[in-house]
Amino acid sequence: MPAPAGKTGRWFGLPKRVALGFAVAIGSLIASGILTGVTLGKRTDASVAAELAADTQLALEELESAMLVADTALDAYLAGGEARHRARLQRARDKIPGELDHLTRAIAAERIDEDGELLGRLRPAVKRMVDALDRAAALADAGGREEARLHRLAEGVPPFDRAHAALEAVEEREKSEVARAAAWAHRARIISNGVFLGLDTILLLFVLGAARVVRQEIRAREEHEAELARTQAVQQRLVAVVSHDLRNPLSGILTASWALARVSLPDDALRAVRRITAAGRRMERLIRDLLDWSRAKAGAEIPVTLLEADLWDVCTRVAEDLCDPRCQRLELARHGDTRAEFDPERMEQVVANLVSNALKYGDPDRPVYVEAAGEEGAVRIEVRNEGPPLDSATIAAIFEPFHRAPRDHPDSRTSVGLGLFVVRTLTEAQGAEVNVHSSVGQGTTFVVRVRRAVRAEARAG
Repeated sequence: MPAPAGKTGRWFGLPKRVALGFAVAIGSLIASGILTGVTLGKRTDASVAAELAADTQLALEELESAMLVADTALDAYLAGGEARHRARLQRARDKIPGELDHLTRAIAAERIDEDGELLGRLRPAVKRMVDALDRAAALADAGGREEARLHRLAEGVPPFDRAHAALEAVEEREKSEVARAAAWAHRARIISNGVFLGLDTILLLFVLGAARVVRQEIRAREEHEAELARTQAVQQRLVAVVSHDLRNPLSGILTASWALARVSLPDDALRAVRRITAAGRRMERLIRDLLDWSRAKAGAEIPVTLLEADLWDVCTRVAEDLCDPRCQRLELARHGDTRAEFDPERMEQVVANLVSNALKYGDPDRPVYVEAAGEEGAVRIEVRNEGPPLDSATIAAIFEPFHRAPRDHPDSRTSVGLGLFVVRTLTEAQGAEVNVHSSVGQGTTFVVRVRRAVRAEARAG
């Protein structure tokens, strides 16, 4: 039967296309997260740059205002000599150095004058203006207002104009830097939005592709499971029909062999009849195993009739049924009260499968031990052979259907692999339990524990 789609070419247990889609999706999410962090960082930088630009602009305006007020107050003082103009002049003049320092710090923080060219022009111009203000004010204070006014008129380029020109150069540089930062921020927004859109589109495409592949995988699995269920149903029906049809001719063979066993025959013929009977009984057990497996796979309950009976009798009947050259290897032992509650016919099937298995896979030169022992509340049956020990993998799967001995064992090809599966199924159907343990030197032992009948418990007590 072909393997279902998606069984080959898998990564991390997923089809390659699905795994690749998830990998790209995760990569897109990581890239999107990194880009988000970078964009947020750049936006933070832009916000900081805007704050610095605002501080520089404020310092420019404050310095320009102080210079303009001082120059205007000096003209008014020289024209009228009023004290209020002189006081206003002094306040404005005292404010200029502080505003110049403020502007210097703002320009340094914003880094718009890395070469020092702007401040190299501005600071000397402002100093010359302040010195000119001081000289004119001192001359006016000494009564030379007209002389101071004429001196100011005689200057080719007034100090205020030089300082103002330097301020305008700083302001132009500031405007260009602000425009450049705004253009960069705009480009960054466009690029980040484009990348976000592209990554989201890729992520969406891969999610849709992964969903489609997963849907195909699920559909392929469902089709495979349906085909497997149909095949198993056909197999079960075939096994049930064949097993049922084999029982009629087998019954005739067993009836004829039992009739011949009661007739006086030569020893050679009698031995042949016994072999026919033993082979027929083994075939009958195999057919019952097949029928029980078919019922178990179909989900039907295994019919059992629980009665109070003696497990020792079951063991002796099985030994008699297996009376061929191999039965000489059987050693039976009984300890205590072995009466319990079970289905005698089904339990005989369980013990027969265990004993046949032990005879088949045990050391042919060593005996097989069958022990029935009474315990408190239960009766224990042990079937032990002294063959090679089983590994853990074999023990884990030993009760699964169609599990057989390793291929190098001579009986591996003659075994159907249903005996121990039927043992577990029938044991559990009777409310009992079966376990197995194996070790070097001790061989392999199967232990079945059957609950004791109420009356047997009373007698044991």
